[in-house]
Amino acid sequence: MRSDFWDLKLATETIGRFVNGAYANIPANELGKILYTMAMSFCCATDLRKQGDKKTPATFFECFVGNIFARELGVNPRTQVEVLNLDMKATLPTDFLFDLGAQNCRIHLPVKLSTRERVVQVWAHQRVLDGVYGVGRFRGILVVGTETKVGTESLKVTEICLPDQWTVYQMFISQLRRVYYLDTPVRYSTLPRFFPYIQVKALSAFFAEKRKLISPAAE
Repeated sequence: MRSDFWDLKLATETIGRFVNGAYANIPANELGKILYTMAMSFCCATDLRKQGDKKTPATFFECFVGNIFARELGVNPRTQVEVLNLDMKATLPTDFLFDLGAQNCRIHLPVKLSTRERVVQVWAHQRVLDGVYGVGRFRGILVVGTETKVGTESLKVTEICLPDQWTVYQMFISQLRRVYYLDTPVRYSTLPRFFPYIQVKALSAFFAEKRKLISPAAE
């Protein structure tokens, strides 16, 4: 839990502006606290009610982020895509896919409360989309909650990060356009400065750059 992000004193009016989609006048740092507090409040409540329940918070976070992107992009997502094959029709289950029309790039939106080693699936799904529809038709945007873990005995909080593996995935499997975090790990915050320049940012940054992400002309 990030005490500097956790703010239960957020005014009802401020949260109401977020719920109503009025983000323009909310400063980025305050918006980050709103997103973090709303998401982690549910996770904390779940931990108190049922120890060891990892599925419920993860499902909530997926719906929470999916709803934000659906409202901002103005379209509902789908969760599977047809894979072209000469002999049969097949579909690939994915996270959220947003089809924004022929004039915009589509969005591939995987959502994870935390990643660990299984994050390679995100780059693999992006590779399939690139192979089927062409590189750049779907832009990969990964959204993650946090990478912290609490020791069961020591109660010490540590970050579990794999920056070297991420670098390999970005270089040799496929390209993600953005990685957004509620709580950005220190070791991942340096990735935008080194090749292959994985753009890791706070989730609050999405609202200001969403148009650039869907524009075919923007890199």
